[in-house]
Amino acid sequence: MNVEQFNKLVINPVLLNRETVEELREVVEEHPSFQLAWLLYLKNLKQIKSPEFNNVLKKVAVQVPSRKLLYKFLNTNFHKLEINKQVAAEYKLDGEDTSEHGNSLIDRFLSSGQRERKSTGIGETEVAGEHIKEVVEKSTLETDEIITETLANIYFQQNNFEKAEEAYKKLSLKYPEKSVYFATRINEIEKLKNT
Repeated sequence: MNVEQFNKLVINPVLLNRETVEELREVVEEHPSFQLAWLLYLKNLKQIKSPEFNNVLKKVAVQVPSRKLLYKFLNTNFHKLEINKQVAAEYKLDGEDTSEHGNSLIDRFLSSGQRERKSTGIGETEVAGEHIKEVVEKSTLETDEIITETLANIYFQQNNFEKAEEAYKKLSLKYPEKSVYFATRINEIEKLKNT
């Protein structure tokens, strides 16, 4: 089965018959993760009233994220394949060019980002560089929320006495019940700095 034939069956499942069931069986055997092919194969089995339908239904029901849509797909004759949006994964069949599709969430996100980010000309790299520097500076700032006793001890062990002292001062304000302990640590740091 080629891509065009498969797409015709997707668009119009009424075309499914005894001949297409064998072709779809080959597709699902060749591409066992191709959920849309499994759905069409299952619908085809149902339409021809095949005894294999129940066994295949058990396999497909596990693969499909929405059983309501599966039920709707199997029991209605809608022409536009609604389930295609949620279940179909893009697989490359014989001769298929996957670059044309781009319906996945990631592809849509990437393409939207490209539309918004238009070239501004010569100063674009300078603006991007300044933005990156700003982000880096913000990421290295310490807020009172992240200062812990463990962080202060790490600064102390690394002989980064300025940061350790500052951290202990902030912790002393944050935890007044331990202020005596923090004051002792600050005194130790000041003695080490003076030696």
